[in-house]
Amino acid sequence: MSISSQTNNSRDFVNKLEASIQWLLRIIDWVFSVLAVSALLAITAVVILQVVSRFLLPSSPIWTEELSRYLFVYLIVMGSGLVIRHNRHVRLELYQGALNRFWNKVYQIFCHLLAGSFAIYILPYAIKYAQIGRWQTSPALEVPMYWAFLSVTFFFALTAFYSFMSVLLVLLERDDQGVAS
Repeated sequence: MSISSQTNNSRDFVNKLEASIQWLLRIIDWVFSVLAVSALLAITAVVILQVVSRFLLPSSPIWTEELSRYLFVYLIVMGSGLVIRHNRHVRLELYQGALNRFWNKVYQIFCHLLAGSFAIYILPYAIKYAQIGRWQTSPALEVPMYWAFLSVTFFFALTAFYSFMSVLLVLLERDDQGVAS
């Protein structure tokens, strides 16, 4: 096999891998975008119901404040992965602009690996934390607190997933969001 055919085969493999990752990320991004928007719309509806009922009805439902709080937590969790995916999270960029392209990539990979590794480390503890909620119910909605506590598990799982996907994209030189040209 010639060197040029090996190069073409490896280039084809990298292109197929990148296309597969991008396809998977587009689907997952769409799902979490829809969930985040749904949570935001639900919060809006619940808060409007709460405000209208306080002024127009003799009593307001007691569950609206609790539901809006849980929806807000899940809105943050669902949006957190998308924030990592598009490199829009809060970060220190004090010296990042002074780095050349190679060291900028190394810095990006280091930051994503650090965040993803921390998330993987915390994930078992988050699962144990969610298990605590099985024996508790929320005061107004009377649903298991497991669903509220599970948001922490989702958060760390999404952080790990999107951090490691970002590492792959930076390594494949397909991440134009965080690496300056």
